[in-house]
Parts: sequence; structure tokens; C-alpha cells
Amino acid sequence: MSAISHSVRLARIDFQRMLRNHTDWRDGTSSLLGVVMYAVLVVIGTLGGGYLGYRLGDSLGAGIPELGQFTPIEVVRGVLALFWLMLTLVFVLRAVGQRGTLPQPEGVLTVVPTSQALVGLLLAEYAYFLLWLFPPAAGIGIGFTVGTGVVWPALAVPLAVAAAGIGSISVGYPLGLSIRHVASRFEFIARHKPAIIGVVFVGYFLALASGAWDRLMIQLFEPMQQSPIGWYADLLFLGTPALNASSPQAGGAIALTAALVILAVIGGTRIADRHWFSDPALAKTETPTPTEEPVAPGIEQRLAPILGLATASLITLSWRRARRSPLKLLYAFYPLLLLAGLFASIVRTGNIPAYLPFAVLVFAAWAAGVIFTLNPLGDQGAVLSSTLLSRVDGRTFVRAHLLAGLVVAIPVGTLATAVVAVLSPVNQQTVIALVATTPFVMVASAALSIGIGVAFPRFEATKVTQSMKTVLPSRWAFLLFTLYLFATITAGAILYDPVVGDTLADLLSWVLPLGLSVSAGTLVLVAAMLLVPLALSPILSYRYAVKQFDNYALP
Repeated sequence: MSAISHSVRLARIDFQRMLRNHTDWRDGTSSLLGVVMYAVLVVIGTLGGGYLGYRLGDSLGAGIPELGQFTPIEVVRGVLALFWLMLTLVFVLRAVGQRGTLPQPEGVLTVVPTSQALVGLLLAEYAYFLLWLFPPAAGIGIGFTVGTGVVWPALAVPLAVAAAGIGSISVGYPLGLSIRHVASRFEFIARHKPAIIGVVFVGYFLALASGAWDRLMIQLFEPMQQSPIGWYADLLFLGTPALNASSPQAGGAIALTAALVILAVIGGTRIADRHWFSDPALAKTETPTPTEEPVAPGIEQRLAPILGLATASLITLSWRRARRSPLKLLYAFYPLLLLAGLFASIVRTGNIPAYLPFAVLVFAAWAAGVIFTLNPLGDQGAVLSSTLLSRVDGRTFVRAHLLAGLVVAIPVGTLATAVVAVLSPVNQQTVIALVATTPFVMVASAALSIGIGVAFPRFEATKVTQSMKTVLPSRWAFLLFTLYLFATITAGAILYDPVVGDTLADLLSWVLPLGLSVSAGTLVLVAAMLLVPLALSPILSYRYAVKQFDNYALP
């Protein structure tokens, strides 16, 4: 069998393993819902991309004015080149994480050379990328062709997306493998890995909040626009009117991709040869003695007379788990990344926008719902069977997890909302309403999330780094909880501020095909009708969680 056949077979095995992990019907509804979610996202991306391409192609018929000192195609080159950098960073992180090692490396590397194993992994990464983005790219290309009346985009758009993705993987994977080697083979870094990860995370957030990240992107715009990476824009818009894409540079994008693949194989083989055949450094961390307690031993005794021994024990156990595995709490702060640009603007101008108190309220609701209640069964781990066989009933179990998060989240969330509201330009009545509403919103959020978490538990640990694993809520729990918050926020905003309804009505009327339109009055009526079931959902979710725990059977 030839070398390329070995690599293709390894890639096919890796790809089939991934498909089995997500489509194994023996895993119950989780795998089925994962397939449904993939199908829905791809269909929405393809159809939505096709419509977006059509509208964009139709608007290009009127021409595009020059933007400052740059022509339209130069602007597109710079923007797409920056997106290419972000995509490359994603594949760097994938290589640093789980994708930086071979499944069953002892068996694979004794059968095939390192180069063939590496090419197999690269081919699998290419396939994963195309599996997600090629259908939407094809939809955009077809829509663009219909909108412009030019045939080329139907071929050029998916070809450009595929070429850019393959080039990005070819750069990102070897670079990520190098970082993984340094992080896992040097004792100092292995010993201080949690602290280094924390510093990197805080540094990234500070860069976003201070505007340093934005300034970096501005500084990189012109160099990236002039670099060969910008040629992917010429391939993407080849033959498109009003953009004047360069045919030689479009061909150069294909040649660039081929060159990056060759360099990835040559350079990646050398890196993989050193990394896969070396032993990881030992962190040499000291093992804590059994007498060490992460949480003060008197807390359970203080809570027991007030809440009962079972409730106090469950609350204390939740806090201990959070203390021992703080990484599992980091996802509660994901929404802060969306506000990083806003924080940078506040630092520069000193002005707090009027909508920020509402954003803080939303973040408080998110945090209250995900800290301890979005995966209560999975967080039990190996002691779940003991908990189910104990005298703990569903009401005690659910209330304990609600209290474990809310006793911390409500004071912090209410104080944060109050401080931001007082410093913002909103009137006094709004400040009082926000502060008074925050605890109730957080309680409702936690009650809703615990029902979702019980319905979609996750028991297997997720590999955060090479040597660190933690149990995170399932994808469907995250998705459904986020959709609930989004629907509630949208409906409430439409009823609270008429400007929101008018803006959404105009946006929907612009997006809808066949001349369809939506009025602001219709949106107000729909929002009012939706708020009733949305307001009742936390109560129903709480009762469902109690009943489900009482009747739960281990799989």
C-alpha cells in the first residue's frame, strides 16, 4: 500500500470515529440531538448564506464607492485576511488540545512513519472543516451567482473557502503542535500550567477590554491586505462586477495553498517526530493530605440547623467541587467577552451607555443559571448512585443546587447591577426597578436551567488541556438555556422600548423574501404572547427537575 493510501486510511478512520461519537444511537437522545443540531445549522447556514449571497450580489449591481485610500477589493482583502488569522488561531488551539496527539499512538507509529500519520491527521482536519463550511459556502456562491448574473461565483466562492481553510489548517496545526510540545515537555511550564492558562485568559480579556486587540487588528490590516493571504479575496470574488478581483492573484491563492500544505507536511513531520516520540514532563505537584479541606469544615455544620443536613451537605459538596475544579466555572464568564469592546470604549471615553445596566442584568441571569444548575446530575460524578439511593428526594436535591449558586450569585449580581445602574445615565425609577428585579430574574434563570440540566445531563469529562479534564454541561443544555434567555430578552426589550420593535421590524422586512414585511405592532403582539409561557417556564422546569430526580434511573 502506498504512503498516500496509508494517510487516507488513517484520515478515514479518524473521520469515522468522529461520526460514531456523534451518531451512536446507543447513547440515547444526546447523539440524535447532536445530528439534528448539525443538520439544522448546516441547512440554515446554506439557505441563509444563499439568500445573503443573493442580496449582496444584487446590491453590487449599483457599484461600490472607494473607501478612503483603499479600493473595495483592497478592503475585502484586508478583512478576509484578518478572518483567516482568526481561523488559524482556532486550529492552533485545536492542535494544542485534543487534536495534537494520535488515537492509539503506540499502534499507529509502529506501523506507519510519522509523515504518513501527520498527513492523515491533516486530511481529517481538512475534512472536518469542509463538513461544516463547504455547504454554506456553496449556498453563498449560488446565491451570489443569481444576484450578480455571473456564473463564476458559484465555483469561486466554495473553492476559495476550501482553499483558505486548508491553508489555515496547514499553518495552524504545526504551530499548535509546537506550542503543545513546549507546554507538555518542559517541567517548569508543566508544573505551572494552570497559572499560565489563567494569565493568558486574563491577558486576552484585558486586551479586548482595553482596546489593545482592536488596535492590533488595525495595525495588521494593511500588512495582511498586502500579503499573499489577501489573494483569497481575489479568488472568492473572481469575476464579480464592481470589485475588479485580480485573476493572477486568484491563481496565486491556489498556488499558495499548495505551498502551505507542502510546508505543513515537511515542517509538521519534524515537529511531530520530536513531540510524539518524547515523554511528557511531570508536573511534580504535591499530593494534598486527606485532612486538607477546600471548604471550611464548619460551613456544613452552620448550614445544617437552617437548611437541614441533606441540603447543607449537597451545598457544601457543590462548593468543594468548584474549589477543586475552578476551570468548570470559567464558562459562566463567556458573555463578558462580548462586552470587551464596550469596556474598552468606557475606559477611553469615561461614559457608561444607558443599556449597560440591562446587559449586566442579563449576564447576572446567565451566571446564576450555569454555575451549579446546568448539569446537576453530571456534577455528582461517581457518587450519583449513592445520592440516588440515599434519603435525598428530588425537592431537596434541586433546592440544594439552586441555593448553592444563588447564595453567591444574587449578592454579587445585584451589587454589580446596582453600581452600573447608578453610574449610568438611566433615571432613578429605572435604577430601582433594575435592582429590585435582579434577584427575581436570577432565581427564575436558575430554576429554568436546572430543569434543562436534568433533562440533558453530561457525565463524561471534557479535556480542557492535555492533562486537565472537567465535566461541563452538555451542548444542548447550553443551547436551550441560551435560546430561552435570548427569547426572553428580545420579547422584553420589544415591550419595554418601542425603538427596539421598530428596528427589528425594519430588519425583518429587509431580510424576508418575496416582498414580505413585518410591522412593529405585530412584533409587540407576538412578544406579549411569548412572555406568558416564558414566564411560566421556570416553574414548570423546577417541577420537572424534582420529578425527574425522584424517578431517575442510571443508564
